[in-house]
Amino acid sequence: MGRQSSIDRLPEEVQAEIGRLRQKGHTIDDILVHLRGMEGVEALERVSRSALGRHIKEMDEIGERLRFTRQVSEMLNRHIDGAPGSAATQLNVELMQGQLTEMVMKLERGVTLDADSFGKMCKGIADLTRASKTNQDFIAAAEKRAAERARAEALTEAADKAEACASQAGLSAERAAQIRRDVLGLRAVAHG
Repeated sequence: MGRQSSIDRLPEEVQAEIGRLRQKGHTIDDILVHLRGMEGVEALERVSRSALGRHIKEMDEIGERLRFTRQVSEMLNRHIDGAPGSAATQLNVELMQGQLTEMVMKLERGVTLDADSFGKMCKGIADLTRASKTNQDFIAAAEKRAAERARAEALTEAADKAEACASQAGLSAERAAQIRRDVLGLRAVAHG
């Protein structure tokens, strides 16, 4: 594996600050001036403009790939099943896509993946696929239960109204109850 850049060796909070400034539209020179003005991190003095430029370029490429991956995922979701997954599953999908993007970028830079890393990546994809399917099944079952409950409530309400209207119209209690059973789809039990 290649040597880490001077930016990659900086503390995480400094790297996060670089990302925050870049996201706000600051130029490489603006970021470099800001970094050199930060106190308490000696490694900042050794950060060159070219190293910062390479780092920002790489981050921009990763961001673009992640945006593209997200757009493709959203498009596939809309066109394949149209059923949105849970927020947790969606987050996991995006995280896995980010990891895959990172691995692809490493491969493009000539970094080889060992068998263990490749196996973990394949297992992660399989686990993600199963989790997504389980989540879709859970959502479908919940929607089915909700629809059945709504249907039962609507039928009960309609049966109650039909029975009340029959009673108000002067039908006998027995006939009104039979109308209620008919609306509910129940059959009268014959007494023998």
